[in-house]
Amino acid sequence: MSNICPNIQCRKEFCFLSLLKKHLNNSYHCSKDIIDIDLYILELKQNKKNEQNEIKEDIKCINCNISYTRQSSLNRHIKAAKCNVPNFIKENERKKQIELLQKQIEKLKLQELQVQQVIQPQVINQIEQQTINNINNNLTINNNITIIQHINPAGFETLPANLSNHEMLRLLNLGDEGVIGIVKLVCEQDENKNFYKLNMNKNNISYLNNNYKIDICQDKELKDKLLKQCVILTYKMLINCSPLMSSEDICRINSNLQNISEKMKAEIYDNGLKNIIEYELRNNSKVTKDKIIKYTKELNTNSEVKEQAQINYGKVLQIKQDTNKNKLPSITLQEINNKFGNPLSLKELQNEYTFNDFNTNRFEYTYYYKYWIKRIEDEKEFINSHPNKTIGDITYFENRKINILNNIEKMDIMNNKMRDFDSNRNMVITIDNFRVEIAIDYKNGW
Repeated sequence: MSNICPNIQCRKEFCFLSLLKKHLNNSYHCSKDIIDIDLYILELKQNKKNEQNEIKEDIKCINCNISYTRQSSLNRHIKAAKCNVPNFIKENERKKQIELLQKQIEKLKLQELQVQQVIQPQVINQIEQQTINNINNNLTINNNITIIQHINPAGFETLPANLSNHEMLRLLNLGDEGVIGIVKLVCEQDENKNFYKLNMNKNNISYLNNNYKIDICQDKELKDKLLKQCVILTYKMLINCSPLMSSEDICRINSNLQNISEKMKAEIYDNGLKNIIEYELRNNSKVTKDKIIKYTKELNTNSEVKEQAQINYGKVLQIKQDTNKNKLPSITLQEINNKFGNPLSLKELQNEYTFNDFNTNRFEYTYYYKYWIKRIEDEKEFINSHPNKTIGDITYFENRKINILNNIEKMDIMNNKMRDFDSNRNMVITIDNFRVEIAIDYKNGW
């Protein structure tokens, strides 16, 4: 590797690394953070050592065992597709790949010791772990077959497969912070690293679209795609955890998610999503770009990878459909009324009967009060035991329950006023101004 400035608009070559370092420190257009400069210089040194070691070793293709005198000849041999990866890897070749991975890990550990006085330890650990993950995730050996890891298109991200219900409940109960935590959790998954930026000075962001092609968008479009999918994934978590939650908690979280979808996008973005996206763009763009390019090429040449991509895409589409369907009620009010009766048709809830009942009984002994308290319990049990209940059924019931309880409170006040008289000794509440309050759902029907 030559001593070339990493700025693609500069690409100036230097005779010595010290001159390149000085250039990066002082140049206005090419200046970088001191940590990034030290990392880049260290990478150049390490690559030069590797090249020198490789010259001394026997340069041989691990797939066909053909030897070459120069490394460039072997690289040309591989790039020209003269030696594609076979459908199977012999056991001894598989061992060589494993040994190579182990050597790379050992080199990373040695690199940590060499630069620990210059770079903060946590940054080193991050680089080491990122590189190890890159090695493991881009080339996975399974039953002697080389497999390219799947990458989800932008707006079609998935949750970690090993996410427990306990962790889901914790995130759901954090409200807005929980949604930010879910966004961070989604972006940390290798299969969801689907966007990168070639030039940090420009606004264009490259991403993998749902046709598995590399597309370009602006920052706002990307954040909308990501937040919209994360809200869907939060609904998915709510559906998974609903058997462990009370209907009140489900209704509360559902209401919060509706507010996020309608009103709180900018607030969520400013309080966390912006930093998450910027971190990915600044720290993982090069690795992500290489993975996406490799993955898209593999889709065009490997039918198994393409088939698996279609299967995974179909699963995400199914999650979207199931989630949207679950947000709506599946149990109609007509079905509920067929089970418990329509309150609008009960003579005991008509004005005259209720007026006389209120005149002769304390409120808690009236038919109105007893009926609606029992109706709440009956509907709750019916919905919770229904085999096809959805999040929508639970939230619609909770909203209807609130409406019923508010009406009970109004009728209690009216019951107390029925014993009051005005200054002319006339009753304040009469049959003419008496009105029975019934929840709006039963009046409108749905």
